[in-house]
Amino acid sequence: MSGFDAFLWRVLHRVLLLLTLGVLGLLLGLGPSPGRVDSVFGLLIVLFVVAPIGVRLWRLPPRARAALSSLPRRRPLVFVTAVLLAITTALVAWWTLFNALSPGTFFPLALALTGVIVAGSTTLLARLTRL
Repeated sequence: MSGFDAFLWRVLHRVLLLLTLGVLGLLLGLGPSPGRVDSVFGLLIVLFVVAPIGVRLWRLPPRARAALSSLPRRRPLVFVTAVLLAITTALVAWWTLFNALSPGTFFPLALALTGVIVAGSTTLLARLTRL
């Protein structure tokens, strides 16, 4: 595994950890019915996930940033994991907006939990197969 691939996996593992703890924390800690104020926690989770990725992408050299376009072909499991984590982050953002407008539902968070589980499974598969 090259240094760039190891870097990508470290970033994805951190995002996976943040999303897992955040989604589980929201599902278990909000009680029976989340209020509008609870949307702040969802917003914080999204910011804690998106901001470090943006900073890391900004700091990448142009050559490494250009190599990201070949990621689906070269490292399919890295790409699948990244897409699943992006979808999960979008679901948390959707819940945040939806809960701010109409509080009291957990629906997008249940889908986000499924996304975290599937992303964790692809990470485990990549670790086992060394792809």
